[in-house]
Amino acid sequence: MRTHYRNGDEIDLQGCGCNGCNLPMVNGVLCHEHGCPDAWRDRQVECRECGFEFYPEEERQEFCSEHCAAMYRGLPCDCEICLEMDADLTEENEPDEN
Repeated sequence: MRTHYRNGDEIDLQGCGCNGCNLPMVNGVLCHEHGCPDAWRDRQVECRECGFEFYPEEERQEFCSEHCAAMYRGLPCDCEICLEMDADLTEENEPDEN
């Protein structure tokens, strides 16, 4: 029996494979009951910024990373990707000393 949801969260109730419902199997596929409060843990979501499909860590998570959330909102980001891009841009824009 499953011990974790697809997003990695641990399942506490080991009898049915879900904390919020009696997880039925339809044609060999595990399906949450209608209205199950934990169904979001097994559902893939598409990132609103980059389109990457991921399993959310929080119920209403819309972005796969803090980087994508900042980019979508037009805010400055201090993640490794952005810092590397800023360093590359700075290096390219520096005048040659020759």
